Amino acid sequence: MSVDTKRPSIQCMSHVTMCVRDLKVAEDFYIGVLGGKLQRRMDRAEFLRHRPERAAEADAPNSPLHIAVKFGDEDRFELQLFLQPWDAQPVEQGHPHFALHVRAEDLVAFKAELEARGVPVDGPRRLGPPGHASLYFFDPFGNHLELEATGFEGPVAFGPPDHGALPYRWGSR
Repeated sequence: MSVDTKRPSIQCMSHVTMCVRDLKVAEDFYIGVLGGKLQRRMDRAEFLRHRPERAAEADAPNSPLHIAVKFGDEDRFELQLFLQPWDAQPVEQGHPHFALHVRAEDLVAFKAELEARGVPVDGPRRLGPPGHASLYFFDPFGNHLELEATGFEGPVAFGPPDHGALPYRWGSR
């Protein structure tokens, strides 16, 4: 005897969280440099307005304070950047990293924008099939990021990025 049941399914990715040490710097970088759209800012004042009974959490190491950012026209996926005192993964460690898809014709423009703001970039580089290209860089907190495109026709380097060349101090240029 078989039971006819519908298997539950995941509909989409909802959000990813990353640690940042300064919400203002995170907003400047993810919105001002990468072009994300601010969905919400849960800074200390906003948190206390909604949850005054949880004031001690606002200053705790595992803080609920964050900003939420979305990219592109897709309205489902958020990048949530939480205020935390600890660093990102070690420089040499390639994973985890967060990859954002861009149009092939925008990859070189993003490289120029990042470099103009003092952010070291490795790429365009190809690790995937022909036409695939990626730029690798870190956010101001050491989180590893990738901008990837398909259909890229410009020159590319081959092989993995040199993570050791990517650390920098935000605002130093």
